[in-house]
Amino acid sequence: MERSREPLARTIEIIMPSHLGFHIRVVARFVKCVRQFDSDIRVRKGKVAANGKDIIGLLLLAAAWKSKIYIEVEGDDAEEAIESIKTFFQAEET
Repeated sequence: MERSREPLARTIEIIMPSHLGFHIRVVARFVKCVRQFDSDIRVRKGKVAANGKDIIGLLLLAAAWKSKIYIEVEGDDAEEAIESIKTFFQAEET
């Protein structure tokens, strides 16, 4: 009997590195980055959460420079998605 593997779930905290915050260009690049993964991705700021693959929802978070956001990833490729997201935000710092 084959045992089913439960999807991996991870959450990371990001301090918004972009001086302009999560504005349209940054959000569009973020969505392009995360849409390559099958995992479910949620971005939360305070009590408000948005689908990480939805541009409008992410813009409604109004995440300004240095604000804390939490990114929750759940799925079989969650580990790869987390690493890609970390790399994305490191690139935004420059």
